[in-house]
Amino acid sequence: MSKLPVKLLKELKKEAEKLDKEISLEDPQKTEQLLSEAKLFKAVRPPREPVSLRIDPYDISMIKRFARKKGLPPTQLMSMWLHERVEEERTQS
Repeated sequence: MSKLPVKLLKELKKEAEKLDKEISLEDPQKTEQLLSEAKLFKAVRPPREPVSLRIDPYDISMIKRFARKKGLPPTQLMSMWLHERVEEERTQS
């Protein structure tokens, strides 16, 4: 179920259909040329900050187990979980 209002969804659908029509009329060679001349966009993000915290050894072993199953380093998994929770809290506020 979408959280967007129905009116906005209809407007977005119309806009997408309009863009599809415009794109179908474009010359493929010109598009290729423009893409080859385009500069790569790089988003600058601030560097990550190291954080130190004390975690129960049982929790650490479980996190390592979950991370191993997902094929991720434990710190990356914890960072992902923390980010998801922060975003969840942010949208609820």
